[in-house]
Amino acid sequence: MIHFTVLIITNTKSDLSKLKFPEFDIVNIGSEDFRVFQEKTGLQDFIDTEHPDFIKKERFAIINKDHTKKFGSKKIYDLYNFLLLMFPSNLAVEYILDFNIKEEKTIFKTSTSFEPRDEQDENFLIFNELKTEEINKFIINYYTSYLDIGYLKSSIQNFVSSFDNPYYHFSYISFCISLESVVNGNSELLYRIRRNLAIICGKDEKTSQTIYRNLNKIYSLRSKIVHGSPFSDDKVYEYINYLQSIVSKMIIELIIHKIPKLDDLNYKLTSLGFGDRNKISENWTETQINDNIESVIYEELQ
Repeated sequence: MIHFTVLIITNTKSDLSKLKFPEFDIVNIGSEDFRVFQEKTGLQDFIDTEHPDFIKKERFAIINKDHTKKFGSKKIYDLYNFLLLMFPSNLAVEYILDFNIKEEKTIFKTSTSFEPRDEQDENFLIFNELKTEEINKFIINYYTSYLDIGYLKSSIQNFVSSFDNPYYHFSYISFCISLESVVNGNSELLYRIRRNLAIICGKDEKTSQTIYRNLNKIYSLRSKIVHGSPFSDDKVYEYINYLQSIVSKMIIELIIHKIPKLDDLNYKLTSLGFGDRNKISENWTETQINDNIESVIYEELQ
């Protein structure tokens, strides 16, 4: 018996069906394609796309293109994580649908449901659809290999797990750990985190300096959280959007550089200055797939 998993995701303002992945389709559950899939699998008895609860907001299904092919379920979660990596947001899995495939026929078996937080549309996934071609080019180039760089795996895992934590200050710490996983050694850790990130993510000397100063504020608050000093919940909530954005930008930039060893990355960064991100490797190409990230990380934190 072959098992087949489908994710139903929500909390997006953009049309995710425009994003193209090699093995999977992302399908609006109100589309004709999804209705055909429902009829073929018996899923229409479980999901009524005409029900009032289902037409309040958009939902999309992540479906393997080959309905008869066995695949590791990790692949579908890697795709979901890649969406979060490109577009940090409240994107959420609402249903995990499990199917059996017998004699090349896909049959709905069972489901697991979740209650995603929506926060009145705040921080829903959104991308500039005028950049769809550029985004899809990034997906083609990097989606199948984005976990190949060993030292980025920990950073990506902490980044993704931060979205599932209901306590903002724990998520805050996880995002900080994501930043720390690309700095080797223990001495002058804060200085090297600030400097490395300013070089990796800054587009010029001015924006690099802004990132350097912002990370000092980020880590000052981190210190209060981990040492039990009084801190402002409002400030954590305010800064966490910056942390999501800077971690996303860092990982995207390092995926593009494809430097395999952390020691090599850090050695290269020691000889570079602010505004030199294009010199980190010959693989680098300017990529701006998320307008929100670009606007957030170069603004001065208060």
